[in-house]
Formats: sequence, C-alpha cells, structure tokens
Amino acid sequence: MRVPGVCRKRRFFRTLKQKRRRLTGSPMSKSSFHIRVWMVAFLLILCLAFSAAALGGENFPLVGDWAFNHAPEKTVLLVRDDGTAVYDGRDWTWEGDETFLNLQNTEGETFSIRYAADEDGIRIYLPGDYTRRDKLVDEEIWGAWIKDTSDASSFIFEKDGRFMEDTTFVGTYKVDPEAGTFLLQYQPAGYFNDTLCYFEREGDHMTVFYPWPLTAVQANP
Repeated sequence: MRVPGVCRKRRFFRTLKQKRRRLTGSPMSKSSFHIRVWMVAFLLILCLAFSAAALGGENFPLVGDWAFNHAPEKTVLLVRDDGTAVYDGRDWTWEGDETFLNLQNTEGETFSIRYAADEDGIRIYLPGDYTRRDKLVDEEIWGAWIKDTSDASSFIFEKDGRFMEDTTFVGTYKVDPEAGTFLLQYQPAGYFNDTLCYFEREGDHMTVFYPWPLTAVQANP
C-alpha cells in the first residue's frame, strides 16, 4: 500500500540528490577540472619564464658594439648575444634584465651596470665616488662634493635648489630620496638636457651614477 506522504518525500530527496550531482559533478569531472587548473597554472609559469628570458640573447637592448657619443670610434662596451661581453678591456659573461647588465668574470668578480633604453636612446650609468668637503651632519646632499679621483670634478648643491658642476655648469636640482635620484636642470635652458642621476650616500661619502649616452661604434673614415 502506497503512502502518499512517504512517496512525496522520496521524490523530493531523489530530486535533491540529482541537483547536487549536477552542481558538483562526478568524481571524474572533478579530476578533469583539477587537471585543467594545473595545466593553466603550468602555462602561466611558462609564459612568465619566457618573459623573464626575453631580455637574453639578441633581444637584449645592449647587445652590440657601443661607444660614447663624444668618441664614436672607440669601443666602450661590447655585448654579444652568446652571453659574453668585453668591458673595461676585460672579458665577462653577462645576464641582463630591464634595469641592469650584470657582469661576471672567471675570477668570480661581479659588476652591474645600470642602463636605460628608451626613445632618447641608450645610456649607461657609470659610478663616481665623491667626498663632501665640509663635514656636515645632515641627511640632505647639499654641500660641496669633490670626486675622489679628480679634484677637477665636483658638485656643489645649495640649500636653495641651485647647483654647480665642475665649477662651470650651473642650474637647479631636485632630489627624490625614495628613488635615490637627483635631477639636474641646466641653465640656460637647452644648454644641456635635463639629466637624471642615481646616487648612494653614506654620511659624507656619495657615489653618483651619471648617465653616459651610447652610440653604435663607427669605423674611422
């Protein structure tokens, strides 16, 4: 004998189980879903790896034979797409990213060169060490800084935002302490382009990374 209330309950629970099955899927569909997730993750990792490696070899903007703009016949930096380089007359192997060319030689010495490649061309930032002439307990860079290897090279930064370089070139400057940079704006305007320098300072000692524009080496006529 069928009891109407019991039958309705059975149909209700049967329908509920079917809905749950459609929402959650079978064990096999769950496994397929997990496989698809892992495949997507694997492909993303591959894409990131290829992106990181994209600056290697011939895709690296510094691959080539480079000279300073003011002396285009003399090689300053030679970077080959086989992972070798010549800098400062010495052989190196190299790796690069979007900011630095990292060099290493067979003696285990390492050296990193900051560079920039944009619509204004290619520049490398070479370090120069300076000592502040007047010993000042101050967190700013103002004061007279003399290059350790040459008394003829200097920076004088005034508190009012003016500067003098090498006792000849003048203008105004702006410091970004968080970025570790100062911007030199030469006067009169147009005399030199605005120049962004990086710096590292510890007390009265400062290393300035000054940008040097590069050009492809040109053969002597």
